[in-house]
Amino acid sequence: MQKRALLMDEKDNVAVVLDHVNSGDIVSISLTGESYKEIIAVDDIDLYHKIAVKEIKKEEEIYKYSEIIGKATEDISLGKHVHINNIESVMVL
Repeated sequence: MQKRALLMDEKDNVAVVLDHVNSGDIVSISLTGESYKEIIAVDDIDLYHKIAVKEIKKEEEIYKYSEIIGKATEDISLGKHVHINNIESVMVL
């Protein structure tokens, strides 16, 4: 079964997975309901967690739902699980 993830804006660099994903699974990314691209997961990712849809460099801002949600604390490769171990929250006022 192909796994699914949702991307809300083209500037987002993470998508939310809609199924439990295992490392090596192909994840079909939809952008506002339309097929966007497919990537291969490099980590196991729990339901509703984030997957990197682009290469993200250390200190680069993380965008989800077209909003900045944090900064990368390390380089994050395409298909990697994006979570508290590799991002730090930032408050945008």
